[in-house]
Amino acid sequence: MLQKKTSILIAACIFIFALSLNAAQVTITISRVSDDLPKHYKELKPFIDYLAAQLQTMGIKKGDILLARNNQELIQFVKDGKVDIVTETPFPAMVLMEKAGMKILLRRWKKGVPNYKSVIFTRKDSKINSLEDLKGKVIAFEDPGSTTGYFLPKVEIIKKGLQLVELKNYKEKPPLDKIGYCFAQSEVNIGHWVHKGFVEAGVLNDLEYQSPEEVPANFISDFKIIYETEEVPRNLILVRADMEPKLQEKIKEIILNMGLTDEGRKIMWGMLKTSQFDELPEKALEEMAKRFKEKYELLKAEIEKLP
Repeated sequence: MLQKKTSILIAACIFIFALSLNAAQVTITISRVSDDLPKHYKELKPFIDYLAAQLQTMGIKKGDILLARNNQELIQFVKDGKVDIVTETPFPAMVLMEKAGMKILLRRWKKGVPNYKSVIFTRKDSKINSLEDLKGKVIAFEDPGSTTGYFLPKVEIIKKGLQLVELKNYKEKPPLDKIGYCFAQSEVNIGHWVHKGFVEAGVLNDLEYQSPEEVPANFISDFKIIYETEEVPRNLILVRADMEPKLQEKIKEIILNMGLTDEGRKIMWGMLKTSQFDELPEKALEEMAKRFKEKYELLKAEIEKLP
Protein backbone atom coordinates (compact mmCIF):
# COMPACT_ATOMS: atom_id res chain seq x y z
CA MET A 1 0.00 0.00 0.00
CA LEU A 2 2.80 2.37 0.98
CA GLN A 3 4.66 1.49 -2.21
CA LYS A 4 1.55 2.27 -4.26
CA LYS A 5 1.10 5.67 -2.59
CA THR A 6 4.78 6.44 -3.14
CA SER A 7 4.47 5.58 -6.83
CA ILE A 8 1.43 7.83 -7.17
CA LEU A 9 3.26 10.68 -5.40
CA ILE A 10 6.30 10.32 -7.67
CA ALA A 11 4.06 10.28 -10.75
CA ALA A 12 2.28 13.42 -9.53
CA CYS A 13 5.60 15.19 -8.95
CA ILE A 14 6.81 14.24 -12.43
CA PHE A 15 3.54 15.54 -13.91
CA ILE A 16 3.81 18.85 -12.05
CA PHE A 17 7.45 19.20 -13.08
CA ALA A 18 6.50 18.57 -16.72
CA LEU A 19 3.79 21.22 -16.53
CA SER A 20 6.27 23.72 -15.10
CA LEU A 21 8.65 23.03 -17.97
CA ASN A 22 5.90 23.59 -20.50
CA ALA A 23 4.84 26.81 -18.76
CA ALA A 24 8.38 28.16 -18.57
CA GLN A 25 9.12 30.98 -21.00
CA VAL A 26 11.33 29.82 -23.86
CA THR A 27 10.88 32.73 -26.32
CA ILE A 28 11.66 36.41 -25.81
CA THR A 29 9.63 38.70 -28.10
CA ILE A 30 10.20 42.35 -28.99
CA SER A 31 7.73 44.72 -30.63
CA ARG A 32 7.01 48.26 -31.74
CA VAL A 33 4.41 50.04 -33.85
CA SER A 34 5.54 49.90 -37.46
CA ASP A 35 4.52 51.48 -40.74
CA ASP A 36 7.31 49.62 -42.55
CA LEU A 37 7.33 45.99 -41.43
CA PRO A 38 10.33 44.72 -43.49
CA LYS A 39 12.51 47.67 -42.44
CA HIS A 40 11.78 47.41 -38.73
CA TYR A 41 11.99 43.62 -38.72
CA LYS A 42 15.48 43.85 -40.24
CA GLU A 43 16.44 46.51 -37.70
CA LEU A 44 15.31 44.50 -34.65
CA LYS A 45 16.27 40.96 -35.71
CA PRO A 46 19.99 41.07 -34.78
CA PHE A 47 19.12 42.70 -31.44
CA ILE A 48 16.57 40.12 -30.32
CA ASP A 49 18.73 37.22 -31.58
CA TYR A 50 21.68 38.56 -29.57
CA LEU A 51 19.50 38.95 -26.48
CA ALA A 52 18.04 35.45 -26.81
CA ALA A 53 21.49 33.90 -27.19
CA GLN A 54 22.64 35.62 -24.00
CA LEU A 55 19.52 34.45 -22.16
CA GLN A 56 20.03 30.71 -22.73
CA THR A 57 21.00 30.24 -19.09
CA MET A 58 17.53 31.58 -18.22
CA GLY A 59 15.84 28.94 -20.37
CA ILE A 60 15.28 31.18 -23.40
CA LYS A 61 15.74 29.26 -26.64
CA LYS A 62 14.91 31.87 -29.28
CA GLY A 63 14.08 35.48 -29.97
CA ASP A 64 11.06 36.64 -31.93
CA ILE A 65 9.63 39.85 -33.41
CA LEU A 66 5.93 40.72 -33.45
CA LEU A 67 5.37 44.11 -35.06
CA ALA A 68 2.12 45.98 -34.46
CA ARG A 69 0.25 47.99 -37.05
CA ASN A 70 -0.97 50.50 -34.47
CA ASN A 71 -1.03 51.33 -30.76
CA GLN A 72 -4.20 49.40 -30.04
CA GLU A 73 -2.79 46.22 -31.55
CA LEU A 74 0.43 46.59 -29.58
CA ILE A 75 -1.49 47.09 -26.35
CA GLN A 76 -3.45 43.90 -27.04
CA PHE A 77 -0.26 41.98 -27.83
CA VAL A 78 1.14 42.94 -24.43
CA LYS A 79 -2.11 42.14 -22.59
CA ASP A 80 -2.22 38.74 -24.29
CA GLY A 81 1.34 37.99 -23.17
CA LYS A 82 2.63 37.86 -26.74
CA VAL A 83 5.20 40.65 -26.27
CA ASP A 84 7.91 40.98 -23.62
CA ILE A 85 9.92 44.01 -24.73
CA VAL A 86 8.98 47.20 -26.59
CA THR A 87 11.11 50.04 -27.96
CA GLU A 88 9.19 53.31 -28.32
CA THR A 89 9.32 57.09 -27.94
CA PRO A 90 7.90 58.73 -24.77
CA PHE A 91 4.26 59.36 -25.66
CA PRO A 92 3.54 55.87 -27.06
CA ALA A 93 5.49 54.52 -24.07
CA MET A 94 3.15 56.36 -21.72
CA VAL A 95 0.14 54.81 -23.47
CA LEU A 96 1.68 51.34 -23.00
CA MET A 97 2.31 52.05 -19.33
CA GLU A 98 -1.24 53.29 -18.83
CA LYS A 99 -3.09 50.71 -20.90
CA ALA A 100 -0.88 47.61 -20.85
CA GLY A 101 0.97 47.90 -17.57
CA MET A 102 4.45 48.08 -19.08
CA LYS A 103 7.38 49.59 -17.21
CA ILE A 104 10.45 51.51 -18.34
CA LEU A 105 13.61 49.45 -18.20
CA LEU A 106 16.23 51.57 -19.96
CA ARG A 107 16.78 54.67 -22.06
CA ARG A 108 18.03 54.13 -25.59
CA TRP A 109 20.46 56.64 -27.13
CA LYS A 110 18.89 56.54 -30.60
CA LYS A 111 20.99 58.26 -33.26
CA GLY A 112 23.66 58.78 -30.62
CA VAL A 113 21.76 61.14 -28.31
CA PRO A 114 19.98 60.53 -24.97
CA ASN A 115 17.35 63.26 -25.24
CA TYR A 116 15.67 65.52 -27.73
CA LYS A 117 13.10 68.31 -27.84
CA SER A 118 10.68 70.06 -30.18
CA VAL A 119 11.42 73.40 -31.79
CA ILE A 120 8.74 75.63 -33.29
CA PHE A 121 10.12 77.85 -36.02
CA THR A 122 9.01 80.39 -38.58
CA ARG A 123 10.57 82.68 -41.16
CA LYS A 124 12.79 85.50 -39.89
CA ASP A 125 10.91 88.00 -42.03
CA SER A 126 7.59 87.15 -40.34
CA LYS A 127 6.16 89.12 -37.44
CA ILE A 128 5.65 85.94 -35.45
CA ASN A 129 7.79 85.90 -32.31
CA SER A 130 5.74 83.90 -29.83
CA LEU A 131 3.08 81.19 -29.64
CA GLU A 132 0.48 83.89 -29.07
CA ASP A 133 1.36 85.36 -32.48
CA LEU A 134 0.27 82.11 -34.15
CA LYS A 135 -3.44 82.92 -33.67
CA GLY A 136 -5.12 82.94 -37.06
CA LYS A 137 -2.06 81.26 -38.58
CA VAL A 138 -1.21 77.68 -39.61
CA ILE A 139 1.46 75.43 -38.10
CA ALA A 140 2.68 72.19 -39.68
CA PHE A 141 3.11 69.14 -37.46
CA GLU A 142 4.74 65.91 -38.66
CA ASP A 143 2.16 63.16 -38.06
CA PRO A 144 -0.47 62.22 -35.43
CA GLY A 145 1.75 59.63 -33.74
CA SER A 146 4.92 61.68 -33.29
CA THR A 147 6.19 62.62 -29.82
CA THR A 148 8.26 65.68 -30.75
CA GLY A 149 6.55 66.32 -34.08
CA TYR A 150 3.07 66.62 -32.59
CA PHE A 151 2.19 65.63 -29.01
CA LEU A 152 4.88 67.53 -27.12
CA PRO A 153 4.49 70.90 -28.92
CA LYS A 154 0.70 70.58 -28.96
CA VAL A 155 0.64 70.12 -25.18
CA GLU A 156 2.80 73.21 -24.71
CA ILE A 157 0.49 75.29 -26.90
CA ILE A 158 -2.57 74.09 -24.97
CA LYS A 159 -0.87 74.83 -21.64
CA LYS A 160 -0.43 78.43 -22.79
CA GLY A 161 -4.20 78.70 -22.99
CA LEU A 162 -4.28 78.72 -26.78
CA GLN A 163 -6.79 76.80 -28.86
CA LEU A 164 -5.90 74.60 -31.82
CA VAL A 165 -8.07 73.52 -34.72
CA GLU A 166 -7.17 70.78 -37.19
CA LEU A 167 -7.34 71.69 -40.88
CA LYS A 168 -7.71 69.38 -43.87
CA ASN A 169 -4.65 70.93 -45.51
CA TYR A 170 -2.46 74.02 -45.37
CA LYS A 171 -4.72 75.89 -47.80
CA GLU A 172 -7.48 76.13 -45.20
CA LYS A 173 -7.58 79.14 -42.91
CA PRO A 174 -8.31 78.89 -39.18
CA PRO A 175 -10.49 81.29 -37.14
CA LEU A 176 -8.59 84.42 -36.13
CA ASP A 177 -8.69 83.43 -32.44
CA LYS A 178 -7.34 79.90 -32.98
CA ILE A 179 -4.16 78.27 -34.26
CA GLY A 180 -4.73 76.03 -37.27
CA TYR A 181 -2.64 72.93 -37.80
CA CYS A 182 -2.16 70.28 -40.46
CA PHE A 183 0.12 67.30 -40.94
CA ALA A 184 3.03 67.38 -43.38
CA GLN A 185 3.75 63.63 -42.99
CA SER A 186 7.52 64.16 -43.35
CA GLU A 187 10.26 66.31 -41.85
CA VAL A 188 11.40 67.49 -45.28
CA ASN A 189 7.93 68.79 -46.12
CA ILE A 190 7.78 70.88 -42.95
CA GLY A 191 10.92 72.86 -43.77
CA HIS A 192 9.81 73.41 -47.34
CA TRP A 193 6.28 74.46 -46.39
CA VAL A 194 7.56 77.10 -43.96
CA HIS A 195 10.18 78.37 -46.38
CA LYS A 196 7.70 78.61 -49.26
CA GLY A 197 5.15 80.35 -47.03
CA PHE A 198 2.55 77.59 -47.33
CA VAL A 199 2.33 77.62 -43.51
CA GLU A 200 3.47 80.27 -41.06
CA ALA A 201 5.27 77.89 -38.68
CA GLY A 202 6.59 74.35 -38.43
CA VAL A 203 7.66 71.84 -35.79
CA LEU A 204 10.72 69.57 -35.86
CA ASN A 205 12.86 68.00 -33.18
CA ASP A 206 16.16 69.78 -32.55
CA LEU A 207 18.17 67.07 -34.30
CA GLU A 208 16.10 67.29 -37.48
CA TYR A 209 16.19 71.09 -37.42
CA GLN A 210 19.99 70.99 -37.42
CA SER A 211 20.22 68.31 -40.12
CA PRO A 212 20.91 69.48 -43.71
CA GLU A 213 19.12 66.34 -44.90
CA GLU A 214 15.88 67.56 -43.34
CA VAL A 215 16.35 71.32 -43.52
CA PRO A 216 18.68 72.63 -46.27
CA ALA A 217 21.38 75.05 -45.09
CA ASN A 218 19.98 77.87 -47.23
CA PHE A 219 16.61 77.44 -45.47
CA ILE A 220 18.04 77.61 -41.96
CA SER A 221 19.45 81.08 -42.54
CA ASP A 222 15.91 82.28 -43.23
CA PHE A 223 14.36 80.65 -40.13
CA LYS A 224 14.06 81.62 -36.47
CA ILE A 225 13.02 79.51 -33.50
CA ILE A 226 10.17 81.00 -31.47
CA TYR A 227 9.71 78.20 -28.92
CA GLU A 228 11.50 75.14 -27.53
CA THR A 229 9.93 72.41 -25.40
CA GLU A 230 11.60 70.55 -22.56
CA GLU A 231 13.88 67.65 -23.44
CA VAL A 232 12.53 64.11 -23.31
CA PRO A 233 14.25 60.71 -23.70
CA ARG A 234 15.08 59.90 -27.32
CA ASN A 235 13.72 56.38 -26.97
CA LEU A 236 12.79 53.93 -24.23
CA ILE A 237 13.00 50.19 -23.69
CA LEU A 238 9.96 48.84 -21.85
CA VAL A 239 9.16 45.40 -20.44
CA ARG A 240 6.05 43.64 -19.18
CA ALA A 241 5.46 44.60 -15.57
CA ASP A 242 4.68 40.96 -14.72
CA MET A 243 7.94 39.67 -16.16
CA GLU A 244 9.83 37.38 -13.79
CA PRO A 245 12.21 39.71 -11.85
CA LYS A 246 15.32 37.60 -12.46
CA LEU A 247 14.67 37.55 -16.20
CA GLN A 248 14.04 41.29 -16.19
CA GLU A 249 17.32 41.98 -14.39
CA LYS A 250 19.23 39.69 -16.73
CA ILE A 251 17.79 41.45 -19.79
CA LYS A 252 18.80 44.79 -18.31
CA GLU A 253 22.33 43.54 -17.62
CA ILE A 254 22.78 42.15 -21.14
CA ILE A 255 21.51 45.31 -22.86
CA LEU A 256 23.60 47.62 -20.68
CA ASN A 257 26.72 45.61 -21.53
CA MET A 258 26.14 45.37 -25.29
CA GLY A 259 28.50 48.26 -25.95
CA LEU A 260 31.42 46.35 -24.43
CA THR A 261 31.81 44.01 -27.41
CA ASP A 262 32.34 44.59 -31.13
CA GLU A 263 29.34 42.42 -31.93
CA GLY A 264 27.13 44.30 -29.50
CA ARG A 265 28.20 47.71 -30.77
CA LYS A 266 27.58 46.68 -34.39
CA ILE A 267 24.07 45.46 -33.56
CA MET A 268 23.29 48.62 -31.61
CA TRP A 269 24.47 50.88 -34.43
CA GLY A 270 22.21 48.96 -36.79
CA MET A 271 19.25 50.04 -34.64
CA LEU A 272 19.17 53.57 -36.06
CA LYS A 273 22.66 54.39 -34.77
CA THR A 274 22.03 53.51 -31.14
CA SER A 275 25.23 54.42 -29.30
CA GLN A 276 24.34 53.14 -25.84
CA PHE A 277 21.65 52.23 -23.34
CA ASP A 278 21.53 53.59 -19.81
CA GLU A 279 19.44 53.26 -16.69
CA LEU A 280 17.54 56.34 -15.55
CA PRO A 281 17.76 56.98 -11.78
CA GLU A 282 14.55 56.08 -9.95
CA LYS A 283 13.92 59.71 -8.94
CA ALA A 284 14.40 60.90 -12.52
CA LEU A 285 11.99 58.19 -13.71
CA GLU A 286 9.38 59.27 -11.18
CA GLU A 287 9.71 62.94 -12.15
CA MET A 288 9.54 62.11 -15.85
CA ALA A 289 6.50 59.89 -15.34
CA LYS A 290 4.78 62.66 -13.38
CA ARG A 291 5.46 65.29 -16.05
CA PHE A 292 4.36 62.99 -18.85
CA LYS A 293 1.28 61.95 -16.90
CA GLU A 294 0.22 65.60 -16.81
CA LYS A 295 0.83 65.99 -20.54
CA TYR A 296 -0.87 62.69 -21.29
CA GLU A 297 -4.01 63.73 -19.43
CA LEU A 298 -4.33 66.85 -21.63
CA LEU A 299 -4.42 64.71 -24.77
CA LYS A 300 -5.64 61.43 -23.31
CA ALA A 301 -8.82 61.18 -25.40
CA GLU A 302 -6.96 61.94 -28.60
CA ILE A 303 -4.03 59.61 -27.90
CA GLU A 304 -6.31 56.69 -27.08
CA LYS A 305 -8.21 57.17 -30.34
CA LEU A 306 -5.04 56.76 -32.37
CA PRO A 307 -5.28 53.85 -34.83
